Amino acid sequence: MGEAKRREQIEPNFGHVPKKANYRGLVVSPPIEIEGNRLMAKSSNLDPQELRFALLFWDRLVWPSSRFIHFASGPDETFLESAGILNRTEYTFNGDVAQGIAKGHIQAYQDLERTEPGVWALAQGENSFLLKEGLADEGNGALIELHRAIPIPKHDVPLAEILEFRQRRRDELVLLRYQLESFVSEMESAEDKALALQKHIAALDEACSNLLAVGKEWQFPVYLSNLKASFSLTPAKFLPAVAGGWKIGECYGLTAATAVAAVAGAVSTLEIKADYGLRTIKRPTSPFRYAYLIDQELR
Repeated sequence: MGEAKRREQIEPNFGHVPKKANYRGLVVSPPIEIEGNRLMAKSSNLDPQELRFALLFWDRLVWPSSRFIHFASGPDETFLESAGILNRTEYTFNGDVAQGIAKGHIQAYQDLERTEPGVWALAQGENSFLLKEGLADEGNGALIELHRAIPIPKHDVPLAEILEFRQRRRDELVLLRYQLESFVSEMESAEDKALALQKHIAALDEACSNLLAVGKEWQFPVYLSNLKASFSLTPAKFLPAVAGGWKIGECYGLTAATAVAAVAGAVSTLEIKADYGLRTIKRPTSPFRYAYLIDQELR
């Protein structure tokens, strides 16, 4: 029996891309940190590693621009603009420059979210947009983190190769994104939350292992990484304590992903934590922001 036929029999989602995960976009930024009226920019271009992470999992990218501080597109950004993947929408606010940049970034996300609810998310972290205050409230959100469970191409991999891979392996990429997006909404509606949690962890484990298996076949260098997805809903609201002792911060093993990664000392896990929740934007139950952290090389 062929490998594809075997997987089709034992994996219900193999070869099937969920309809509602057809299109997604991410608001991106150079590595800038804003606190009050202080703005610190590590670079005027998108971070190469951050860009490759974004390009792998999202179909379109938006990088807001401003007339007050103009970060010009570099070769990578120009290439993606010409390909119709990256858009440089202008958002200029009068007053304090740092807060004007922050408002522009947030407004771009709000406009996109209002037009296409549940489609757009923010990239946030040390290598992208890091706003110290004003966007979210601590404790009003949930974070689902996949530890050592996803492959990300290294910073010097040509963008054209990532685009080619993204088209060729779209099913595996979209399936992981779908499983993360549907986690909260399906847990909220489940009558037996303990069983639903078990099924969702197994589904995410399967999605990660499939993607890692593909990642090990890539001809370019790959990192084994963590992926963080933030929801604007507290864990207790969609997943109250269940029989068996579930608690915030507990790690669940991803045995299939661990087996596929096969890196010394690398155990793949899933963790649910309390996190920041959006302050003013009414959000669907899909993640509103994503971040990643490189762990080690996959091979």
